[in-house]
Amino acid sequence: MEFLEAFRVLIINGPRQSGKTTLLRQLEACRGGTYLTLDDGSLRAAAQADPEVFVSGGVRPMMIDEIQRGGDDLILAIKAAVDNSPSRGQFVLAGSTRFLATPSLSESLAGRASILDVWPFAQQELVGAETSFLTRAFEEPESFRTTAQSTYGRTDYFDLIARGFYPEAMAMRSELARGEWYTAYVQSIIDTDIREMAKIDEPSNLRQLLRLVAACTAQELNVVKTASDLGLHRTTVSRYLGLLETVFLVQSLPAWSRNLNARAVRRPKLHITDTGLAAHLLSVDAEGLGARVAPARGALVETLIANELVKQATWSPFRLNLFHWRVSQGAEVDLVAERTNGRVIGVEAKATDAVDLKDFKGLTTLRDSLGDQFVHGFVLYTGKRSLSFGDRLTALPISALWDR
Repeated sequence: MEFLEAFRVLIINGPRQSGKTTLLRQLEACRGGTYLTLDDGSLRAAAQADPEVFVSGGVRPMMIDEIQRGGDDLILAIKAAVDNSPSRGQFVLAGSTRFLATPSLSESLAGRASILDVWPFAQQELVGAETSFLTRAFEEPESFRTTAQSTYGRTDYFDLIARGFYPEAMAMRSELARGEWYTAYVQSIIDTDIREMAKIDEPSNLRQLLRLVAACTAQELNVVKTASDLGLHRTTVSRYLGLLETVFLVQSLPAWSRNLNARAVRRPKLHITDTGLAAHLLSVDAEGLGARVAPARGALVETLIANELVKQATWSPFRLNLFHWRVSQGAEVDLVAERTNGRVIGVEAKATDAVDLKDFKGLTTLRDSLGDQFVHGFVLYTGKRSLSFGDRLTALPISALWDR
């Protein structure tokens, strides 16, 4: 593993049930080492009672699962251990919270560690596609202009949305069983992980906020209105949103602008990190998404696309960041991907089987303002054909995200 060869510590972040433990076990099988999990009460007690001794033994790399449960003293002991030795790949730390945002941890291991995000499955992984949409979009965008038709229809996308991408939930054929799994999943994270991490006395407020975020997925959340709706102070709502992001239930897409100061003042878009979870929180299934009137349809289609691109970005061969874009005059683009060389692609999500030039309004404005730095703009829709709409503008089936 490239990161193990380069850093003394590798930190693997990701939501519960996303495959982190499986990854650690596979690493142990191919590289050797010592696997320990702090979900084990005895190991956790030992790590908290005498962290220096806990990290001193065992074959390297020492792989510690659910590291956030060990507390600050354990991280400081790991820091001291790696400071005494320049060897690479000494520790692999896996956690179900964002390491740098965990309130109970004051040490970041800066300069000693690399951070790798592990998400639930991407559809690209499930179909075995080798080249990601993001790579092709930047390097060979014209290759998407093809006469081949997608094998996916709108009901297929709604099935994917309602099923979600957690391995355990995907294995369940019963919608009732899957719903029970999602209920227990949220309860476990809020009642155990967040309460343990942040000492929250009223977890019901977090559940209500999570449902409100699900109702606003793919939108900019108005914190003041949300605080009023929940009967909470806006600073409390902001803190709770941060906690939901820390445990990977919610993710935000910052506002994009070539003016770096403007990025800081515009509201981010929020997305529930798994469409199956979002559909569960909204009490909607695949059949409901296909109904003539389905208020959640457009937002969940956009969240499906956003989540797939976020996952693909983690294994991109080049560095890039994802944003959304909106200007006061009304032009907007659902997702903007920007490479460090300044090159940009734009993606619009449409939960319709047909598109026209109006659907490219935001992408056209972005193209004209960026000139040569605009690589291509795509409207992803539930239809089956790739359609050219002029200079660097193409409509694609959503399945183009994973199906070459």
